[in-house]
Amino acid sequence: ARLAQADSEANAEKDTANTTAKGRYWYRKFGAEERDASRTTITRDELYNTTFSIRLWFQSKQHPDMKRIMGALASGLDGYSLSDAMRFDPSGQLTGMPDPYNGTPFFISDTGSIVNFGIPFDDGTHPLASLYVHRRKDWGWELRSQLYVIRSIVGSQGSDIAKLWEEYSSFLVIQKRKKGIPCNRGSIKYKRREVPDIAEIKKFLTW
Repeated sequence: ARLAQADSEANAEKDTANTTAKGRYWYRKFGAEERDASRTTITRDELYNTTFSIRLWFQSKQHPDMKRIMGALASGLDGYSLSDAMRFDPSGQLTGMPDPYNGTPFFISDTGSIVNFGIPFDDGTHPLASLYVHRRKDWGWELRSQLYVIRSIVGSQGSDIAKLWEEYSSFLVIQKRKKGIPCNRGSIKYKRREVPDIAEIKKFLTW
């Protein structure tokens, strides 16, 4: 998709005098698109003008209707979203969320790499409330903390939210905690958890 966009824009460029100039423009444009696709920062305008779907990585006591798995911490990625209309309002509050989340203040780091829920950066970061910015392969945004994962809704994905989450929900596996790794997620000391079979995600999520 990025290659096609760069090619289209290069063909539409009116100032390319010849094939060599056009080729140089094409490579510069494609390089810029690739760099943009891999950045891990988001601007305020991008954040304010995007609608998100938000889910929990794992089951929660606050949501007793979520899926449960005997003997393991169940994933929250193949269930329902907390919201599929979440917005970061320029007022500094979350909108489109159910109670008690709606109206929660948020704060953006100076670099645009972290978004805090409810905690000013003067107070630092928190594993559950600090969401780190990532760019998806489809140019969408993903924000991750140890509690939440938030995915931007791109184009027609709004009509099929399940497809937006397929990258994770279709590859869930039961992972066993290795001996010696501490379990710090809540008061229950579980030995197995349900996670996407993706090395990056397994490494990111603490036990």
